[in-house]
Amino acid sequence: MAQLSVGLAATKAEWSAAFRSYVRDHSQGVDVDVIMDRAGLRRGQSRIDVLVVDDVMRTFSAADLAAARDIGIHVVGVCDQGSGMGRQYLLALGVDDVMAGSADPQELLALVLQVKPRPGPRTATGPSWPAPGPEWGRGGAFPKPRAVVSAWTKVSGGAGLSEAVAVAAEHLAGRARVLVVEAEEVAPVLVSRLLRSPEGGLPWALARVAQGLRAFPEGLSGPREDGTPAVGRFDVTCAAAGAPHVISPVQLGKVLDEAASSYEYVLVETGWLVGSPSARERFSASRSVLQTAASIVVLASPDPEGAARLVQWKAAALAAGVNAPCWAVFGRARKGRYERQHLRALVEVNTGRHPFAGFAFLPEDATAARARWNGELAWKGPWQAAVRDLVSSSLTGLAAGAPAPSPSARAGARTSRAPAGAVAR
Repeated sequence: MAQLSVGLAATKAEWSAAFRSYVRDHSQGVDVDVIMDRAGLRRGQSRIDVLVVDDVMRTFSAADLAAARDIGIHVVGVCDQGSGMGRQYLLALGVDDVMAGSADPQELLALVLQVKPRPGPRTATGPSWPAPGPEWGRGGAFPKPRAVVSAWTKVSGGAGLSEAVAVAAEHLAGRARVLVVEAEEVAPVLVSRLLRSPEGGLPWALARVAQGLRAFPEGLSGPREDGTPAVGRFDVTCAAAGAPHVISPVQLGKVLDEAASSYEYVLVETGWLVGSPSARERFSASRSVLQTAASIVVLASPDPEGAARLVQWKAAALAAGVNAPCWAVFGRARKGRYERQHLRALVEVNTGRHPFAGFAFLPEDATAARARWNGELAWKGPWQAAVRDLVSSSLTGLAAGAPAPSPSARAGARTSRAPAGAVAR
């Protein structure tokens, strides 16, 4: 009888260790290997009969699984009801079968044994795996989907930046794989706001890439060990709370580069663009993100001082070589149309030939305030609707998988359609 080769995508979920232990003790004719990354999957394509993934791992994309299926590999998805993305996420990836992570290992083995080993030399006969070329990533990995990297920053405190990022990520997570990277160096809050474990997170991801290791999934901020459900359907790698820390722009770039190969949208919350002349290198990681992002959202307080800071930020961004379309957003703004028109005019008059791509006003909302109090995300109300429309406007034409527009294309991408809560030009 031919040996059946099973590849398990690397994951932290308990089902994987239980399955490997059960196969070792109770089965013959089944060979189980853990596939750590895309390079490992490519190397093992000639021998793997069944690939098992779950909704916790972020190692493989839909394109990877499609390539595996094209050469005859049967893909099984394991749905972890506790910390996973759910059955629909697995179906969107393109698995052949779905099984609950709470099922006994023998049930998963029985499903796997329904697959017959591939006969003869196991090479691609139809659409083949892409041949390595200049577009391939480090280590011979699969070609990376060109994820949309959107930077979210602020010029005023208390404007609701972290809340806006979380609601935007939740909105996008309904149709795509989303990662939030909190690259805030001074006052990170997401580890507490999203009820994530303080272990791991961005410091661990940065340390791993510095050693030449993969940042994910180990670098993700998982749920707390006390069983508290995490907030949000998206993945997040939170900065370390406590004393301010310095983020290496080189290491952060490697983390984002790896994230772009597994996610369709990467939202990066950054700190201030520049500090005092003596502290410019202190914020080089934030500047590097802004220089490479496909879209930038900048939040300010809804007052003349916030408008003035937006003007200063735009000038500093131009000097730093930031070419992406930038959206000026006044957070927790009052409803008065006159005040909004006045704030917008202050910014437009003083940015001259280098205006913002668009404006938005995120209103103060009691529903959002209650959600923050209860440790939830706003799922309805004016705040949620305004953030949703801001996402649609700021990411227009930047669909995941498409190359980011060039600076010249960005210059011509100004739109006159303002999101909900914004004042049309």
